[in-house]
Amino acid sequence: MNSKITPSSILLSITSLLDYMEIDILDEITNHGRRVAYISLRIGERLGLSKEELFDLGRFAILHDIGAAKSIAEQESVLVERTLLEKYQSHCEYGQAIADLFPSLTEQHNIILYHHEKFDGSGFFGKKDDEIPLMSKLICMSDYLELRYFSKKIEYVPEQIIFEIKQLSGVLFNPLLVEILDDLAKEMTFWLDIENSNIDFALHRHLPMIDDPVSTKDLFTIAEIISATIDSKSIFTNIHSKGLADKALKFAKFCKFSKVKTGQFYLAALLHDIGKLIVPIKLLNKNTSLSSQEMDIIRQHSYYTEKTLMLMGVDSNVVRWASNHHEKLNGTGYPKALCGSELDFESRALCALDIFQALTEDRPYRAAFTLDKAWDLLDKMVMANELDREIVFMIKQMFS
Repeated sequence: MNSKITPSSILLSITSLLDYMEIDILDEITNHGRRVAYISLRIGERLGLSKEELFDLGRFAILHDIGAAKSIAEQESVLVERTLLEKYQSHCEYGQAIADLFPSLTEQHNIILYHHEKFDGSGFFGKKDDEIPLMSKLICMSDYLELRYFSKKIEYVPEQIIFEIKQLSGVLFNPLLVEILDDLAKEMTFWLDIENSNIDFALHRHLPMIDDPVSTKDLFTIAEIISATIDSKSIFTNIHSKGLADKALKFAKFCKFSKVKTGQFYLAALLHDIGKLIVPIKLLNKNTSLSSQEMDIIRQHSYYTEKTLMLMGVDSNVVRWASNHHEKLNGTGYPKALCGSELDFESRALCALDIFQALTEDRPYRAAFTLDKAWDLLDKMVMANELDREIVFMIKQMFS
């Protein structure tokens, strides 16, 4: 499968989406993951970590809250404060389970699981200094710094921050790491780098670039992990991407696509909703009608799917089919309002398959439709010139 996908392109492409998940916790995007990674990397450099170790450190730091979506979805009410999320041990457990599936460059264990463990053993699992992996200690202190000082709309005084962190040396944080942070803090560059306008530049400068191409096998594994993470944002979509991908694979074989095109079509289905990481859980789970403003937020996800997949470096076919999955033949779809000849066969097919998958799933505002009802609704969309008649006929042949 032709692509320019590397470990670095995957990580950096999903970083902004992970930060959008903070909408579910805070009122704004704070660059939390980027800053935690940057601070961790700067200290890791001083510790003499190798290029590969630094990349893995940056990866764990960026992904450290990736289990948050599932943790939030389990709660009875939507969380609105990050401090509440930090009280749930499950976000560490879910995050580690996801991180374990990503290919790693170095031998690391339980980094995300233990990222809230403290020097004195007061974390979730009661681990003390020597029992906590080094990378977990780095992320823990960086996470504390970012949450307490940098994600809030307040002016901070660097000297005061370092003074307060020093008081926690030997209590919450390893003394050596505090000492290195104290030395780093003497650089004006350190404080400029963590500003919102500079953090992307700073992260790119300090996160090692690993440009070895990702194998096709690893790519599909990573795509399946990402799709499962997306689906976990809501109990109503917890099988959506995988269900669509399975149907896309069956459809591709029915149409006798080549091996390469079949892989591309399957990948597009797995990743078609990656942009939904920007959508607040409260909208995904809302059991009443959405306002026009809320619908606009939902509809933005296709744009972010295209942006993320392009940054990731996947094949242009995958980008096109995945980002066109809400476009309609009559131009009433989104986000580009494409129509007719502007939509190729595969884009039309993924759109119809996505609708069929959605119709046969429970949603917060309705139960799953029966097959007969789903066929009736698809037929009405054909009559309205929204869906391709031939493709809907093929779907009926395969899934009746």
